[in-house]
Amino acid sequence: MLNKDRLLRDNRLCKALVGLSLEELKTLSAHFSSCYLTYRKNNRVAHQRKMGAGQKGFLPTPLDKLVFILLYLKCYPTYDLQGFLFGLERTRACRWVKLLLPVLEMTLGHECVLPARQIRSMEEFCHAFPGVRTFLLMGQNVLFKNLKIPDAVTKCTRERRDRLPAKWS
Repeated sequence: MLNKDRLLRDNRLCKALVGLSLEELKTLSAHFSSCYLTYRKNNRVAHQRKMGAGQKGFLPTPLDKLVFILLYLKCYPTYDLQGFLFGLERTRACRWVKLLLPVLEMTLGHECVLPARQIRSMEEFCHAFPGVRTFLLMGQNVLFKNLKIPDAVTKCTRERRDRLPAKWS
């Protein structure tokens, strides 16, 4: 199981596991806590019990939840490993990830650190990454020999092919 106390004492370990320094983690934790409560209130199904009643979860504090989701995003472990690290079953780890990802996005939206662009079409993708069209054309040229590729790309490919040993070409 993950030792949270050790994580909160060692700045280098914190950066290695979640990608943030201790100060950044504590600052983000305060915003994450308020966003988590807001998200839970807005997405709550009608229950008999009041908010906070019932069995306490395995991730009791907002800081535990934040470390859980940041570790998932930085290291991208399987649900089995994530569950093992936090003392959960893999299905519970999957549920927590699905619950906490929108909360983290909401938190980072408040902090204005989300990327500005969202690519929705191939034209936007090609506009954002100009060299990708040539790269795609080169891949298609292998399949379709009659496709025209710009001369600069053809020259570069020819030079690379000429540098290869004879047994490779």
